[in-house]
Amino acid sequence: MALRDTASGPSSPWFVLTARYRSLVQSRHHPSQTPSRSHVWVSIVVALTLLTAAGCGGGPTSPPVSVDAPKASPRAGIQDDSVYQPGQDPTARVRMMAESGASLIRVDLLWSQVAPTRPTNPSDPGDPAYQWAEYDRLLDVAKANTLEVMFAVWGTPTWAGDPTVKLPAKDVFPQAKRPKDAADFGAFATAAATRFAPRGVTRWEAWNEPNIKLFLYPQYERQANRWVATSPETYSNLLKSFYAGVKAADPDAIVAGAVTAPTGDRCGPSCRVGKGQPTAPNRVRVDDFLDALDAPGRRPPMDVVSHHPYPTTPPRATTRRDRNFIDLYNLDALSAAIDRTYLRGKKIWLTEYGFGTAPVPQNPKFFTLQQQADFIVDAFERMRATPRVELMVYYFLRDHRDWKSGLIDEEGTPKPGLAAYALPFGVAGGTPDGAGAVRLVGQARASTGRTQVRVEWKSSDTWRKLVIANTAADGTFAVTVKPTTAISVRAVWEGLTRSGQRKIWTSPDVVLPASPAP
Repeated sequence: MALRDTASGPSSPWFVLTARYRSLVQSRHHPSQTPSRSHVWVSIVVALTLLTAAGCGGGPTSPPVSVDAPKASPRAGIQDDSVYQPGQDPTARVRMMAESGASLIRVDLLWSQVAPTRPTNPSDPGDPAYQWAEYDRLLDVAKANTLEVMFAVWGTPTWAGDPTVKLPAKDVFPQAKRPKDAADFGAFATAAATRFAPRGVTRWEAWNEPNIKLFLYPQYERQANRWVATSPETYSNLLKSFYAGVKAADPDAIVAGAVTAPTGDRCGPSCRVGKGQPTAPNRVRVDDFLDALDAPGRRPPMDVVSHHPYPTTPPRATTRRDRNFIDLYNLDALSAAIDRTYLRGKKIWLTEYGFGTAPVPQNPKFFTLQQQADFIVDAFERMRATPRVELMVYYFLRDHRDWKSGLIDEEGTPKPGLAAYALPFGVAGGTPDGAGAVRLVGQARASTGRTQVRVEWKSSDTWRKLVIANTAADGTFAVTVKPTTAISVRAVWEGLTRSGQRKIWTSPDVVLPASPAP
């Protein structure tokens, strides 16, 4: 929609000039009030001088700016665990996701929740053992808000667990026990895809973070005097069965595999018992996990490689060689690890990333509220510069006691990160260096198609229009600015969101230094 130019009003030079002209015309009907000719011309000349000095925007001369035609951005999604909790109405949160710019929501489809008892016909979604109601309701609400749903399927039911595995007392979900028979997981995949493909679900993930014990146990098992990583073999069997199960119901579905957590132990594929590792390690490094999936006889099929690049540090330019993680700031290592294997060239989905604003046991790394907003914009710019990344899902919408990366706090107050997610806008390629023209890229994520964004600049504590930018179909826009003095810029979008509600989003400010003199 067209945006209004709000840089006008009773104090603007254009208003003054118009008022002087209107006064002159009116004086013809009231001769006794007719001003002198010299008085009229002086007034008009003064107003014209102000108008010329201020420019059409009613302020100091704006810096040179041009509007670019950018390529599309990776698709933006959000996950929020509360949308599928039994007995909870997901309507409000799903609507907020749509209004905040998500076009897709990632949802854990818990096998253990849908199939608490063993089904008689496990590939048949109509089997009486299956309990789909919570997910049916969620899909109804998502459709009403024009949101796509992607399912991450995991969680071993009690009846399907391997009886030889004993879960530890802590740091493991009960549903993390490996299944006794991967074929049970594949049959459930067929049932789920049969039920939900007709309702528009085409994206699937096989398990969640299978390289850490929290979600798949065990990770390592003792063989003679060594701890050997067995989770890659377990996962390979699960993914093979899941892939075949989904494709049997929907050959056109997209199945993502790996779905790895960012950090692993340094033990590697194996390590000696007692050599600094008296107990079983908890995690397999991403590189080692992908290498293990590439072993002869494994090589499970997947259409896309999925990963969760939670940051281990603030944004950085380099990473230590002895690192044991792949996060947002060394994704080149993920591409390299993929390309060393049978998965060479596969596209990437980043289906969980986030910036906590308080420490929690499972994620002790945290940042300030302003850092969260800044880093969300930085992640957007980084992902745009990584062509293999097709999808990025922020985790998650609203804080709870166990996780603090929400865009909204526990009391329901938006953090600065919410606006940063809805309307990311920043310097393409990193921090401005003052070398000349600066290219900025943003995305009006809440829009439903091509739209317009008002880019503003601030001088003397007043925001003024810089330019109106037309966006691509996904809301992406770009401008190039060459500031003559240090200025702040921001983007403002107003329009109808996917929920049908009108919203106004204003991006965080971007500070630009003055370009050097020629």
